Amino acid sequence: MKTTFAALTAASLAATALGVNFPLGSYVYTGSVLDFRHETLTSEADAVIQAVASNGTVLASSRITDPVPSSGVNFVLEVPVSSEASGKSATIGDSLSLVLVTAGVATNVSTRALPPVAAANAITNLTVVSASATTFPYGDGTVLVADDYLAGIAPYMQAEGKSAYDPAADWDGDGASNYEEYKAGTNPFDPSDRLRITEFRLQDDSTLLRFEYAGGHVYAIDTSASLTNMSWNAASFAVGTPGAAEQRAFWVKGNEYEDIGEAAVYLAPASSSPSMFYALRAE
Repeated sequence: MKTTFAALTAASLAATALGVNFPLGSYVYTGSVLDFRHETLTSEADAVIQAVASNGTVLASSRITDPVPSSGVNFVLEVPVSSEASGKSATIGDSLSLVLVTAGVATNVSTRALPPVAAANAITNLTVVSASATTFPYGDGTVLVADDYLAGIAPYMQAEGKSAYDPAADWDGDGASNYEEYKAGTNPFDPSDRLRITEFRLQDDSTLLRFEYAGGHVYAIDTSASLTNMSWNAASFAVGTPGAAEQRAFWVKGNEYEDIGEAAVYLAPASSSPSMFYALRAE
């Protein structure tokens, strides 16, 4: 006789009334784990993602694999579900947490809480961003600066006698704070390494801007019709050629130490204003 899911549910309710913990199947979390630069992790990361109960019990574990080309999926977590939570299973409605373990060390992820277990034999798709970073006070709030960036500038800090990272300081005196340099992918100890427009040229059908970029960072162009009564707005632009698809942000995969280049972006000419001003911004 074939046992249906409805029959299992009814049986589990009866078992619960008798104080028996009845298995209901599995709840599946599947998706992609990205690094803090939003690049999909591969098997080379030697990482494991875990679904963890509130008492710290690991209920499911999945090694990060090479992503599936069509979907980018690089993990599947099958969480056992039963009529009552236990040391080996969750129950419907449980809130679980994610832990990403890389080289044996647990790191933070931006999506700390998984969506609650909704029903056995169901699937939730996730995109998880690894936010292994250190929190610093900055202005009225806090900022996250990635640990590998801090490791990258540690030798410069030591050479300059800096014992702690200060996001609000401007160590090289170039007018950009350390945190602004972090967002731009520039060196906070080199005043010649700064985010700037390197070429500006009006063309017949577009306005050309060139700037240097660092991999893993996001850049945008703002425009204002006046500098005395400034009203900056994010502009749409084409990258590479004037006829390319327009976008509001420019981002290159990779890292700030190896994937460095120059971007050419094209904006539609200002038609309704006698003048237009442009500003390059790192997001």
